[in-house]
Amino acid sequence: ASLIINVAQGNVSRPWTIEVHDHADRLHEVVMEPGDIVYYESAKCLHGRNTPLKGGFYTNLFAHYRPKGDAQWFTRENPPGTPEPLIDVGECRLVGKSDQYSQGAVKCDNDAIGPHLSPSMFTATSGNDLFKWWKGVADGPPSSSFNDEL
Repeated sequence: ASLIINVAQGNVSRPWTIEVHDHADRLHEVVMEPGDIVYYESAKCLHGRNTPLKGGFYTNLFAHYRPKGDAQWFTRENPPGTPEPLIDVGECRLVGKSDQYSQGAVKCDNDAIGPHLSPSMFTATSGNDLFKWWKGVADGPPSSSFNDEL
């Protein structure tokens, strides 16, 4: 597992989101402000920042950890009592703007999904999809028709 602490940032002209693909391959884009912490299951969920930073600077602290004495922990079933991954959230729809990150721009039937689901509503079902995403966001956020282009 991992966490990111946003220590400081300045002169950022566009949100520089941390992207995490959840257990159902849905993309979450999280906007961080100084003092924010993002915790994610890094060994099981693809993650990164695929758009370039526009503006000044971003200072983050990263921590990565695993259970002591079990280097293969991520290949095992979760221990009893662990909440199941949130897979079925019902139908999701864009209710905000396509550049509205971490503000609930996407609403799903199950609100437990939270406010960070990407307004692009991108899901990756193959490595080829991810390659197209990385190529498509190289110069900035994707167009609103990005999923149709896949």
